[in-house]
Amino acid sequence: MAGLSCAIINDDRMVYHKAFGDRNKSTGARNDEETIFAAASFSKSFLAYLVMLLAEEEIVNLDKPLYEYLARPLYQYPAYADLEGDERYKRITARTVLSHSTGFPNLRSLEPDGRLKFLFPPGERHRYSGEGINLLQMVIEEITGKDLATLAQEQILRPLGMTRSSYVWQAAYEENMASPHDEFGRPRGLSIQQLQLRPDAGGSMATTAGDYARFISLGILNVDGKRQATMDEMLRPQIAINYENMFGPGAWQETDQYQDIRLAWSLGWGRFDTSCGRAFFHTGHGPGWQNYTVTYPDKGIGIVLLSNSDNFESVAQEILAKAIGDVYTPFGWLGYIPFDPSRPRASPPPAPVIIAVDPAILETYAGTYDMQSTILFQIKFDGNQLWIRSRDGKSWDRLYAETEARFFVKEDETYRFEFIRDTSGNVTALRLEIQGSPLLVAPKMLSE
Repeated sequence: MAGLSCAIINDDRMVYHKAFGDRNKSTGARNDEETIFAAASFSKSFLAYLVMLLAEEEIVNLDKPLYEYLARPLYQYPAYADLEGDERYKRITARTVLSHSTGFPNLRSLEPDGRLKFLFPPGERHRYSGEGINLLQMVIEEITGKDLATLAQEQILRPLGMTRSSYVWQAAYEENMASPHDEFGRPRGLSIQQLQLRPDAGGSMATTAGDYARFISLGILNVDGKRQATMDEMLRPQIAINYENMFGPGAWQETDQYQDIRLAWSLGWGRFDTSCGRAFFHTGHGPGWQNYTVTYPDKGIGIVLLSNSDNFESVAQEILAKAIGDVYTPFGWLGYIPFDPSRPRASPPPAPVIIAVDPAILETYAGTYDMQSTILFQIKFDGNQLWIRSRDGKSWDRLYAETEARFFVKEDETYRFEFIRDTSGNVTALRLEIQGSPLLVAPKMLSE
């Protein structure tokens, strides 16, 4: 495993914070307590906390249909045009979003047709959905007239003293930012968080284990009065989880194996019961990033684990047991497969074969590709070659062709950039893939 940052809470306060391993295995740079990691889906529970604060101030009603906050029908917003004619969107509330019961898929880009649709009626069951989180962010920003990064700074980060956290990339992070690593220990050259144009509640947050533990300790555990009532509501089970796995085919297979721990989703957090009392948890998973946090509020014990490795989940169970004595987390439901030293180690895939592509074809790919104004890819044609703007925004990385439409950057062969054409042959979008799985689709801006 490349590296890990760990913060432990005891008696409701952070008592331990230490970083281990490599920030970047290629350079030998080491992680320290100030090293920035991608929070990945920890970003979602942070949004939940923000929404609860807004509900406490009566700015948001958890049970008011979200469309009623908007100036026009939801399907008239470009990102939700797919919902025209399906009025089930009128049943979506902040509560159904935060309990992951909207009926939306996790990401539309992972659906066979790439379109947004309801997989089941809102409120019928639990299914983790980043699409629901994105909708709630849009509504909250419209209600308040402020973007998510500003709201987080005003409502949470500044009041709690979280000086190393943000929903948007900060130039200062470049000096001490962990690099994501694949399962073979190879640094990835691309981190989605560093491509974000604007805050993304689903996963753009950058933080440290210490900062996130501070959030849990000061923002959730050490509160009283009205804020305590707000936190109690946030952590109250909303919808039972009665299926085998969080993701994959098991997400549709019903089971009663988690009834004993009352596995459920509250508002922004997973929730289960144990002989040590209730627990709330969340995962974070992205290419080269794997995170987990769990807190036992009745005991005042918790842990935040941030890793820059695709191998963390295989050892998470062992770390949690030794660090805080956690033997209750439902790792089977999470899909964490324990490390087995007897299992033959896979070999890294062979390097892709570079082919030549007609410059006239390459030139048609130049342009700007915009993912809902969140992630921006800039592609240029220069010197009969194709280039993508690098993550520092100041230089360009050459794209090498694997096929006429699929390209990669030599420094990070785990990603693929595939250009999509319509039936008329016009380039319409850029699809980003990670290890063969589609991550997102960014349409080409028409002005280009």
